[in-house]
Amino acid sequence: MDLGRLLVIRHQQTGSMEDFERSIEVSEQMIKAMPLDHIDRTDRPIALGKWSYQRFQRFRSIKDIDRVVRMNEEVVSAVSLDNPDRAGHLNNLGLALEGRFEQTRSMEDLDRAVKTAEKSVAVSPHHPKRGAHLTNLENCLGLRSRETGSLEDLNRAVGVCYESIQTTSFDHPDRAGFLSNLGNWLELWFERTSSMEDLDSAVEVAEESVKITSLNDDPFEAATHLHNLGNWLGRRFARSRSIDDLNCAVKNIEESISAIPSNYYPTRAGFLTNLGIWLGERFKQTRSIEDLDRAVQVTCQSVELTPLDHKDRAGSLMNLSVWLGSRFRYTDSMEDLDHAIGAVKEALKITPSDHFARASLLNYLGRWLDARSERTGSREDCLHALSAFEEAWSCSNAPPSRRIQAARHAVVILASESNWEKSSTLLQGAVELLPLLSPLTLQHEDQQFVLASSGGIASAAASVALNAGKRPYDALRLLEIGRSVITGLLLDVRSDVSDLENNHPDLAARFISLRNELDSPVDREIPLISNFKTTSRESEARRRREAHEMLNKLIEEIRAQPGFTNFLLPPTAHDLMAASDPDPIIVINLSALRHDAFLVEHHQIRVLQLSNLDLGWFQERFQEIEKAPHLLLEWLWDVVAGPCLEALGFETAVSDDNWPHVWWITTGTPFSNLPIHAAGRHVVASHGTIPVDTVLDRVMSSYSSSIKAIIHGRRHSIEKSPVQHPKEALLIAMQVTAKQSALPSAQDEIAVLERLCPSLQLRPNKPWPNRKEVLAHLQTCEIFHFAGHGQSDPLDPSQSSLFLEDWEVNPLTVRDLRDLKLQKSPPFLAYLSACSTGVNSVAKLGDEGIRLISACQFAGFRHVIGTFLEVPDEYCSAMAETFYQTTRNEGLTDRAVYRRTHRAVRALRDTQMGPGHESKSRKKVNTDPEMKGRATDGTLIDEEDDLGNHAANDLSQLSWAFFVHFGV
Repeated sequence: MDLGRLLVIRHQQTGSMEDFERSIEVSEQMIKAMPLDHIDRTDRPIALGKWSYQRFQRFRSIKDIDRVVRMNEEVVSAVSLDNPDRAGHLNNLGLALEGRFEQTRSMEDLDRAVKTAEKSVAVSPHHPKRGAHLTNLENCLGLRSRETGSLEDLNRAVGVCYESIQTTSFDHPDRAGFLSNLGNWLELWFERTSSMEDLDSAVEVAEESVKITSLNDDPFEAATHLHNLGNWLGRRFARSRSIDDLNCAVKNIEESISAIPSNYYPTRAGFLTNLGIWLGERFKQTRSIEDLDRAVQVTCQSVELTPLDHKDRAGSLMNLSVWLGSRFRYTDSMEDLDHAIGAVKEALKITPSDHFARASLLNYLGRWLDARSERTGSREDCLHALSAFEEAWSCSNAPPSRRIQAARHAVVILASESNWEKSSTLLQGAVELLPLLSPLTLQHEDQQFVLASSGGIASAAASVALNAGKRPYDALRLLEIGRSVITGLLLDVRSDVSDLENNHPDLAARFISLRNELDSPVDREIPLISNFKTTSRESEARRRREAHEMLNKLIEEIRAQPGFTNFLLPPTAHDLMAASDPDPIIVINLSALRHDAFLVEHHQIRVLQLSNLDLGWFQERFQEIEKAPHLLLEWLWDVVAGPCLEALGFETAVSDDNWPHVWWITTGTPFSNLPIHAAGRHVVASHGTIPVDTVLDRVMSSYSSSIKAIIHGRRHSIEKSPVQHPKEALLIAMQVTAKQSALPSAQDEIAVLERLCPSLQLRPNKPWPNRKEVLAHLQTCEIFHFAGHGQSDPLDPSQSSLFLEDWEVNPLTVRDLRDLKLQKSPPFLAYLSACSTGVNSVAKLGDEGIRLISACQFAGFRHVIGTFLEVPDEYCSAMAETFYQTTRNEGLTDRAVYRRTHRAVRALRDTQMGPGHESKSRKKVNTDPEMKGRATDGTLIDEEDDLGNHAANDLSQLSWAFFVHFGV
């Protein structure tokens, strides 16, 4: 045995570092003296590399890791290609390159580490340590994703990690580590995409890894798994707002800090940073200054423990800046603000210029400088804040949400200086990023969450574009891109591709296959597989991510074909004008900067500035409007509807039954829920004159969520069934609903349509009124009429629902309707005779148009009738009877739906507002004591709310005004 090995043995017995360092020195001298063909020429570098790596792990010396890389390179070069140990040597070289990257941040080393790890895996399909080789590859891919923001690398890391888990038995000693790694990549994927599915999976694997790891086995590993579980529970709290998740996060991370050996400084620092994050988040919930002070304290400790050249130092400094800035806002301490600015500046100095995390750092720097500018009046701070936001926007590899945030902050400063050109450029870019913010790979709930933070940006972008002197089409195009993003993406994949099929059938087939995979509902419950359900669920999510990437590449290929340059691109000016032929489209856009109506006609697009529109008036007089709701209709006429109709030439009331028709598209709240079609001064019918200053007496009105939705609906022609038997009319009457008031007139509505079915060649169908049966029969019906209760969910518009027999356990929701795909043979009409089917109660998602009416239209129904607010039972029945009574003569045509809706609403108005009529609102009162705190339309309200003064109930004096038509 040689001297080097003897010194190592003595070091192992005595702990003498002098012996250990002497062994490395002796071994290096021996290797230099050895002939290239010496029998130990391979073994000796292996040993030296191993010892050097051990010392590197302890002291992080660049000299040591350079030696490790050099020794492993020698070994790989020396062994033959068919040597069974080659995979292990390649794996060791990959580890060494990865270790050197962590010290030097050299992307060349990291790229080499990935390639070397790939080779190691490729040459070891049956290697006993294949799981470890796969782990090294996934670590390199995940590390590169953290550096570059590459979702492709991250997706591969997840896939490779699953393979490593599948190669190990349940009792394998490395299984807990493999599970922990998987959780890391799933959490990172959640961080990039906001997919709750990935975060829930991360929590599951963390719980599993904690369960199978004992503190007695390896304190460091056990503490790491406990920390990861706490961190991911904290992440979940940020979405679920479950205080239990947050408290468990703090508790688990505190325990992990207590368990980790005290000399593991960099790891301990990371744990402290994350403890600070969740203490700070708990402060936001409880306003406990003790939690905020602790957040600052432990994050300061983290910074002190982190070496100056460590990769995590910048993150610790950023978090310190966040909590100092938060404490400034709470205590008004300028010292905290100055320190927050200093910390984030230091973090920026050590963050590479091409690192995607710079956008977050720059956003915080801009925010704190802007806050200091507001406090001190410093022009210099204001300019530096603007510069930080603009630089953050320019970080092209940063997550879209961070870039959009930067653009919005920058525009606030630029707009204050009337720099409209630059503001327009930034906001246009931000709007064009919105589809990337909520890709089809996400579930609907995740898409809603990420888009909620960008509400109103499209309206602001359109206003700024007009202020910058852009064409009306340019501004309107931004509204079309930036509103109804979720449904817009799904409209794209559900588009009619008959032209593509005729010209490029192969491309069309690939497109249809990929869109079907992405447009399929994600399973809500996935069965257990080998006692570990995350495997199946995440593999499905990974397939969707891969399909999304393939679809994007395919769309580029399609656009390269002659005649398909605009495939799935936003409508051109020509497309928008064509959609308004023969009926003009009025798009109302409100922002903090200006209020406008875009008037789209078959030959032009122009803008009418609504200079008299003042939302402050509406907000200030809301209580007065509740008592006298006609004031709302008069105000809407004066500031919006009247000016628009007159600009389009509709200046007088119609007297010959030759009614023109217009489309209304509104943006944001409150306008998206207001009855513009009913605006005006409605004269009592006994006066013998036709009202003039009303929308109802000048035009027929319809609504749409976007012009794109109108175009999409018209592309799906009404197909005649090849079979001879009549189509169905699906008739659902919920006279009695559990825990809801009775609706005596519901059956009367159904009876009216049932009598008409033979003349319309429809077969009436009244299945058992539960979710499963209704969804099944919606696939084959021509008309769907629902008479019952509806609910607008105040927290999640996708959960707004129609109340069937099983509504308490299995409601029929917006999500269910949206997931239907009826475009191949689109049904003609959905008539939702229920309250609030046209309402979206979530202000942050006002631009998304997520409501029951839109869900039916998106599913494929050509026309939908619904309501904006609560409507008394007897008026629902009267409206339906008037609507259907002329159907026999007019048939099922688009124009007939416009006319029948208009005629029925006018008749209801004349009845309700005519002479001698006493408005009596038959409120649907819940008699079940368990339903206390639920409004009569199912909308959740506070128990302290005075139902007698609730706006929905008082506005029932104008029930006729809240029936609306959406269609094509």
